[in-house]
Amino acid sequence: MTEEFIATENGNIKISQEVIVRISAISAREVEGVTGLGSNSGWGEFLGKKASLEKGIKVEMTEDSTTIDVHVSVKFGVKINEVAYKLQQVVKNAVESYAGLENITVNVFVDGIESEKAPEEKTEEK
Repeated sequence: MTEEFIATENGNIKISQEVIVRISAISAREVEGVTGLGSNSGWGEFLGKKASLEKGIKVEMTEDSTTIDVHVSVKFGVKINEVAYKLQQVVKNAVESYAGLENITVNVFVDGIESEKAPEEKTEEK
């Protein structure tokens, strides 16, 4: 994978795509209304498999820009465009802040909607 080189007076600093993916994934999960990363995010957990933290994040880095694609599922009832916009801001700010990168584009793909699980009703036998 491509790495970002930052030249300093003391030498170079390398930031790999994997680091950008992890920063993006961690920050995306913190956005209220996001229920999971990747399309069909709930099925892996349903089948007893732990989803990879990086699932649903794709990063492309060039010399002058970074593009981050984030695939998410959102909670039913939220305003999707507001959650997606907040997600763009949070991921972009996190990558800028932690990795020091500039010229970042964050594309959000809402691939699913998940409803809250209804509490199970208890039935009493008489």
